[in-house]
Amino acid sequence: MASPGTPRRQPLPATLLVWALPDSVVALLREAVGRDSQLVVVRNGGTATDSMRRAGSLCLVVPVLRDRFDPFWTEYTVVRERFPNVPVVAVATPGVSSMQAVVRLSQLGISDLIDGNEGLRPDEVRAALAKVYNDTTMQRIWAALEATCEESGARCPDDLATMLRRALRYAHEPLPASKLAALMQMHERTLRKYCESRGLPSPQIIAGWARLLVAALYLDDPGRSIASIADLLAYPTPGALRKQILRYTTHSPRQLRTQGAMTVVLHELKQSLQMPATPEAADTAARPRLVLLRSEDVA
Repeated sequence: MASPGTPRRQPLPATLLVWALPDSVVALLREAVGRDSQLVVVRNGGTATDSMRRAGSLCLVVPVLRDRFDPFWTEYTVVRERFPNVPVVAVATPGVSSMQAVVRLSQLGISDLIDGNEGLRPDEVRAALAKVYNDTTMQRIWAALEATCEESGARCPDDLATMLRRALRYAHEPLPASKLAALMQMHERTLRKYCESRGLPSPQIIAGWARLLVAALYLDDPGRSIASIADLLAYPTPGALRKQILRYTTHSPRQLRTQGAMTVVLHELKQSLQMPATPEAADTAARPRLVLLRSEDVA
């Protein structure tokens, strides 16, 4: 666990897939991620595809090659078409890359570019990888939530959606009601009254669901333990995370993994919030309410 006052590092993907990069860049990536991510080196599109099929949580790191006839370009085009949702970070290096190559790679699809022409620092590389992965993580969670609602003809109310989106951005750290209120640019009491007037759960419960959605995504990664997930999300102990999972879903972490953590948590969230098909016309006073948790029971 991070000591008090120490800035927390943002999570990295479970697997960092490194394709056709120089040994010096591979060594730098190893230093940047340390033991927080498994680094797998691949040499061609076939091995990259095999690795991407097996890994649940990953980020692909590729070179920016000036030689447009290099086999990499054809293979990367195929891989990108097969795995369009995998985050990709491109690394430009002196003597190998060009601006034309950057433009071409961007057209094929990349999430971010690391410019190594003026030197690379491990901390900057790690920060770039973490940002790309976490942005993609939030997108995956939100897309899954919207798909779950659409399957049942429901829709997440706009005000609840706004709070969940902002809470998800800070779900890797303790998220008290006061912080969610600050993110909404309101006083805590004002936000609490607003939620009550709209028939929504308390701000603390909304923040709890946001953190649980991220935990569920990590639980679906076979390589992550409950202890490592608790550490990533800044829970004081793995037991505290287990307790919140049980209170919100009535399932244990093991049960969530067996049944599909994200699927189960999204179902429980939708059922608990009773999202209506036309939320604007719903009688908010008649909406079922979640049982309020004590503040010390909610991370």
